Amino acid sequence: MSTPRDHVISVVLSDSEWKAFIDTQPQPVAWLRERIAEAIAASAATVSSSRRPADAAYTTSAKSH
Repeated sequence: MSTPRDHVISVVLSDSEWKAFIDTQPQPVAWLRERIAEAIAASAATVSSSRRPADAAYTTSAKSH
């Protein structure tokens, strides 16, 4: 059994990049967490849809003809 641990992402930004980013995203940590959650959800949706049988749509439409 493994012990859960936290992970850290570090991004180097110049002072001008940081100020410009904060001007558009006043809560950068919350914004980054939302983007990560969206990416995970999109990835899960892609994996989920790719697990459907490849011929399921054809079989369903073929029966209705």
